Amino acid sequence: MKKLDETLDPCEIFLHRKDDCKNYDRCLNDAATKRWRSFSCLECTKFEQDVHLVPRLRTASSLAF
Repeated sequence: MKKLDETLDPCEIFLHRKDDCKNYDRCLNDAATKRWRSFSCLECTKFEQDVHLVPRLRTASSLAF
Protein backbone atom coordinates (compact mmCIF):
# COMPACT_ATOMS: atom_id res chain seq x y z
CA MET A 1 0.00 0.00 0.00
CA LYS A 2 1.30 3.41 -0.95
CA LYS A 3 0.10 6.68 0.55
CA LEU A 4 -1.25 9.16 -1.98
CA ASP A 5 -1.20 12.89 -1.26
CA GLU A 6 -4.24 13.59 -3.41
CA THR A 7 -7.70 12.08 -3.16
CA LEU A 8 -8.45 9.72 -6.00
CA ASP A 9 -11.13 10.71 -8.46
CA PRO A 10 -13.96 8.14 -8.28
CA CYS A 11 -13.19 6.95 -11.83
CA GLU A 12 -9.55 6.30 -10.84
CA ILE A 13 -10.27 4.08 -7.85
CA PHE A 14 -10.57 0.86 -9.87
CA LEU A 15 -7.15 1.62 -11.42
CA HIS A 16 -5.40 2.00 -8.05
CA ARG A 17 -7.20 -0.43 -5.76
CA LYS A 18 -7.21 -4.23 -5.67
CA ASP A 19 -10.37 -4.83 -3.67
CA ASP A 20 -10.16 -8.56 -4.43
CA CYS A 21 -7.10 -8.81 -2.16
CA LYS A 22 -7.36 -10.59 1.20
CA ASN A 23 -5.54 -7.62 2.77
CA TYR A 24 -7.72 -4.88 1.26
CA ASP A 25 -9.95 -4.30 4.31
CA ARG A 26 -6.93 -4.17 6.60
CA CYS A 27 -5.19 -1.65 4.33
CA LEU A 28 -8.35 0.43 4.04
CA ASN A 29 -8.66 0.53 7.84
CA ASP A 30 -4.96 1.35 8.24
CA ALA A 31 -5.21 4.24 5.77
CA ALA A 32 -8.31 5.57 7.54
CA THR A 33 -6.67 5.27 10.97
CA LYS A 34 -3.63 7.18 9.68
CA ARG A 35 -6.01 9.74 8.13
CA TRP A 36 -4.48 9.39 4.67
CA ARG A 37 -6.25 11.19 1.84
CA SER A 38 -6.00 8.05 -0.27
CA PHE A 39 -3.83 5.05 -1.08
CA SER A 40 -2.83 2.88 -4.00
CA CYS A 41 -2.31 -0.86 -4.28
CA LEU A 42 -0.39 -0.67 -7.57
CA GLU A 43 3.10 -1.19 -6.15
CA CYS A 44 2.06 -3.47 -3.28
CA THR A 45 3.87 -6.80 -3.12
CA LYS A 46 1.51 -8.33 -0.53
CA PHE A 47 -1.41 -8.96 -2.91
CA GLU A 48 -3.27 -12.20 -2.19
CA GLN A 49 -6.29 -13.11 -4.27
CA ASP A 50 -9.38 -13.40 -2.10
CA VAL A 51 -11.47 -16.30 -3.35
CA HIS A 52 -15.18 -15.98 -2.65
CA LEU A 53 -16.72 -19.40 -2.54
CA VAL A 54 -20.41 -19.61 -3.29
CA PRO A 55 -22.07 -22.04 -0.91
CA ARG A 56 -24.08 -24.80 -2.54
CA LEU A 57 -27.18 -26.39 -1.10
CA ARG A 58 -26.92 -30.05 -0.27
CA THR A 59 -29.30 -32.31 -2.16
CA ALA A 60 -30.53 -33.77 1.14
CA SER A 61 -31.56 -30.32 2.33
CA SER A 62 -35.22 -29.38 2.22
CA LEU A 63 -34.11 -26.01 0.85
CA ALA A 64 -32.75 -27.66 -2.29
CA PHE A 65 -36.22 -28.56 -3.55
